[in-house]
Amino acid sequence: MAGFLGEILVKHGLISEVQLVHALVLQHRSGGRLGDILIGEGIVAYHTLYRALAEHYDLPFVNLLQAPPEFGLLHREEADTYLQLQAIPYRQEHGKLTLAVCDPSPEVRAWVKHRFRKQVIFVITSPFDIRRTVETVFGADMESSSRLSLWQQRPLASARIMLAPRQKVMLCSLLGLLAAMGILMPYMSILTLLMNCYAAFTITLLFKCWIFKNGMGAPIGQRGWKKRLAALADRNLPVYTVLLPMAKEAAVLPKLVQCMRHIDYPAAKLDIKLVLESDDWETIDAALALKLPYQFEIIRVPPSSLRTKPRACNYALRFARGEFVTIFDADDEPERLQLKKAVYAFRTLEPDVICLQARLNYYNANENLLTRFFSLEYTILFHVLLYGLERLGIPIPLGGTSNHIALERLKALGEWDPYNVTEDADLGTRLAARGYRTAMLDSDTMEEAPVAVAAWIRQRSRWIKGYMQTWLVHMRRPVELYRTLGWKSFIGFQLFVGFSVFTFLMAPVVWGISLLWVGWLMYARPELLVPSLAWLLFNLLLYWVIHWRFAIYGLRFYRKRSRQRIKNAAWLYPAYLVLHSIASYRALWQLILKPHFWEKTTHGVTRHVDLSVMESELQEASV
Repeated sequence: MAGFLGEILVKHGLISEVQLVHALVLQHRSGGRLGDILIGEGIVAYHTLYRALAEHYDLPFVNLLQAPPEFGLLHREEADTYLQLQAIPYRQEHGKLTLAVCDPSPEVRAWVKHRFRKQVIFVITSPFDIRRTVETVFGADMESSSRLSLWQQRPLASARIMLAPRQKVMLCSLLGLLAAMGILMPYMSILTLLMNCYAAFTITLLFKCWIFKNGMGAPIGQRGWKKRLAALADRNLPVYTVLLPMAKEAAVLPKLVQCMRHIDYPAAKLDIKLVLESDDWETIDAALALKLPYQFEIIRVPPSSLRTKPRACNYALRFARGEFVTIFDADDEPERLQLKKAVYAFRTLEPDVICLQARLNYYNANENLLTRFFSLEYTILFHVLLYGLERLGIPIPLGGTSNHIALERLKALGEWDPYNVTEDADLGTRLAARGYRTAMLDSDTMEEAPVAVAAWIRQRSRWIKGYMQTWLVHMRRPVELYRTLGWKSFIGFQLFVGFSVFTFLMAPVVWGISLLWVGWLMYARPELLVPSLAWLLFNLLLYWVIHWRFAIYGLRFYRKRSRQRIKNAAWLYPAYLVLHSIASYRALWQLILKPHFWEKTTHGVTRHVDLSVMESELQEASV
């Protein structure tokens, strides 16, 4: 070898001695490689570092972007290996193979010995060159695999085809039966419909009360994190992959990058992927203009007729280096300690807990009445109901962001379903069916709530459509699902995912028919008017009181200065749920006409930012 890496860099004036000492201190603290430290801290660029590394190994350096490899030597089935080992066949001359590597490590040499069984010459290149080369040569194939892999391996687990043949037969039979009953027995049909719908409403409400009761008093915003995290020495932390899927988000990109740079985690062990569509030049140009630190990588997803977030994230997983992976959306502001808390949780919880869900809420909750309603809904869901599901062992339908999972476990589960527009709710059920569990993570991520009703309906209709997809997919084999989940989780899945959508869809029908029924009784059967009206009012009162109680309880999670404005919305919270019925019918319409259409939410439109809305944001004060 021609000298130590640090000495070579200093000798050529590429870094100063002060920078080298700083990097060596960080290396001692984190246990990482010196090169990764220098890259992660932004002290040197990739090509600068790997040219010096080539001198260190006394090997030639090649720039694969300027002198591409012989593409005939590359094989699609080995693309993941090239990325994992950071090694790629480069040239073949006179029976000798030249391999471009980032580091001729023992792992690389063992692969060479097993794979080629011939004399191999090494040259040095950078990880950036290898990634871009693999993207260029195999990008279209990897995109196809990211889109179709789950469907090809387990067709019944994918939402690519909405209704299985058996489901189509059952649906047609049910619609035919209802039509026949409506024609032959209109009176009894209406009465039966009303009674069944009222029963479904009551069961769903009682189920939510049961979940809510079990979620009350959850240990949210625990103290003592400073002591717990002190046991996590930087050298023992794994590489953590953060996916940032974005589409047409140039306006909010600088803020998101700033939030990622503030995360409390060793820079050399952060693997942050900006996942962008290859034709989204506005966002790509904005990312390039930011001159991002080297722990950030821009992943350009090849074009496709399917434009969904899970499809883009699946593609980015091919380049992930972390032991764990999480997703943050374009408008997210996660707590600084969230990644460290996730590592601590994974290492201290039971082995069957392979996924963590952080709490979500909104930093612009006080912008208007709609955002206050939305914030209350998320408070009820992420601070109470999901904790109740966890305590009862019922599958947690994951949120679309801030869920953390071991990368190898995610790949073994088949990754995300690219055809499901609430891919994480589907994944939460899928991992539960495989015998794994999700736990809530004591950390918060703040997001931007839609500020207009139209934007809210577009976003919510996508979520509800995804719940419909999730229920239809997992109910293709109901007996098998029952056996794998167990009776309690199976019933919980029906009520939390299936019945919730059903009640939103049926609410306008039921209340409309009920009012017509009462009007008809006034003239035709006045003796039945009083009991019928009493039953109608009882159900309305039950619905209002239970949801009002949920909202009032949720106020305790807000700061005192914000609580009064949120409280005004809490009194009207049950009325807000009427909007869900509008969104549900829009979701049903899209499920029929364009089931895989991703209704994008536009971010960066809020004018009101209050980063101290929630009590649970005070994590750093409580550590």
